[in-house]
Amino acid sequence: MPASQKATLLVQAYTGNTESSQDVKTLVAKKPELLGTTPAEKSEVDSWIAWTEKVFDAAGCNIEEALETLDKHLKHNTYIAGNNFTVADIASFADVHTRAEKIAVTTYPNVLRWIDLIQNIVVKGNATAEKEFPLIALDLENVPEPVITVALTIIVLQKKDKKSEVKAEAAAAGAAAAATATAAAAAVTDAVVPDKKKEKKAKKEKKEKAPPAPAAPEQPVVSRLDIRVGHIVSCKKHEDADALYVEQIDVGDPEGVPRTIVSGLVKWYPVEEMQNRIVLVLCNLKPANMRGVKSQGMVLCASPADGTKVELLAPVDLTKVKPGDRVYFEGMEGTPENVLNPKKKYWETVQPDFKTNGETVAYFQDKPFLIKSSSGEDIKVKAATVTEGLIR
Repeated sequence: MPASQKATLLVQAYTGNTESSQDVKTLVAKKPELLGTTPAEKSEVDSWIAWTEKVFDAAGCNIEEALETLDKHLKHNTYIAGNNFTVADIASFADVHTRAEKIAVTTYPNVLRWIDLIQNIVVKGNATAEKEFPLIALDLENVPEPVITVALTIIVLQKKDKKSEVKAEAAAAGAAAAATATAAAAAVTDAVVPDKKKEKKAKKEKKEKAPPAPAAPEQPVVSRLDIRVGHIVSCKKHEDADALYVEQIDVGDPEGVPRTIVSGLVKWYPVEEMQNRIVLVLCNLKPANMRGVKSQGMVLCASPADGTKVELLAPVDLTKVKPGDRVYFEGMEGTPENVLNPKKKYWETVQPDFKTNGETVAYFQDKPFLIKSSSGEDIKVKAATVTEGLIR
């Protein structure tokens, strides 16, 4: 099946758009964020879609070379284009999917990590997509550690001619002196380079004596997220990106310093409405550079499936919460990670189950977002008007 046709099938399954157009960009027109949020990102999306179709539709194409190009690009990027999930990811995934099971994790680890991420976003839970693009079980835990070669310098001679002088003296001194020098050198080596057998034996004895480490307690994945109430102290336009705001948000950090967070909300809120506002912030994402500004979290918003609007989430009663109060889900409590490990994909795993119900209240699966107030009362979270919407 041609690459363009595979991409079309997957985009149709993901968006629910059954139009007959073969242009994937046309099929996602009702979700403009999938086309890129900035001119630079849109251009990158176009380039990658063209590259995908050219490479995978070409007769006798060099698959290994294509995968190597993709792997190098994904080494420092979560998604194909820009900092967001776009139609470029869907189109590229559709073409790489059939080859995923044959890709060695030691050869293209970044491609496999990306494949697992995209199938969790696009395919998982979508019966139509799963039929054409079955979920692939991938083992991402066995990527070998890089081999580090350590050079050990034992003796550094201060003078350039020292080595020749030592040789001359050793020759003049005869066999006895040479034997003495050899013994001395061996002693120096022993002092610097540990005896491998002794070292292994000592480690083995130490390991046998040490009590077994307790197993890490299991906890619900969603409880690893650190979602807090935040107060936008200030907000301004990003100097180098027209669609982005740079916010200073108090999320109750111990040092009391607001976090810098970048959000693509210019299209949806005037800057005046962003000032002095209470929001919900995912605080333990790995910091990411957003057009030159390091973003230390993500503001959570709700959006309908057609992407026609975006609304900030907020507690239903602002008078009973304060910055730093955490969201929890009843029966799914746990300790948040300090920083979410991108390889574990905790956020990508749970995000598809974050939604608003028919009354705009925020839920994870069948559990409402809850904030424990100082009085012990549970405060729910909601959007302004978005019902049955996605939260991201």
